[in-house]
Amino acid sequence: MKQQVGTIVGSSVHLTGAIKDASDIQIFGSVEGEVSSDQKIIIEESAYVKGPINASEVIVSGRVNGTINAKERIELNPTGSIKGNVDTQNLLIHSGATFIGKSVMPEKNAEGDSGKDFDFEKEVETETEEEVDLEKEKEEQDK
Repeated sequence: MKQQVGTIVGSSVHLTGAIKDASDIQIFGSVEGEVSSDQKIIIEESAYVKGPINASEVIVSGRVNGTINAKERIELNPTGSIKGNVDTQNLLIHSGATFIGKSVMPEKNAEGDSGKDFDFEKEVETETEEEVDLEKEKEEQDK
């Protein structure tokens, strides 16, 4: 099978606007705008993306400021940073990574299939250090 060549945004490139490709997209530079692929989007360590990202799989080693929707999986590497909500079936956050936002994942039933019989989603929210400090301060005042 012949491998399709996708889109590569070089490290010295600053792109404003949308990128859409049926193949993989690999970003080394910066993009302000929507990035979408039918396959994989890779945000390299040197990359910055401001805007929504939509793909089957998203791997973040650089910085993202925006929502990410990935049909299959999102991986946030130790050098990566996401400020925005994520929606995916599988979420992997490595130690050292920064994630500020909400994660929405479909609930799975006993067979491991996406829960079609259930009408609810599992939400996990991470808190910033400021929010944690404010909560601790409030708890101490209530005592």
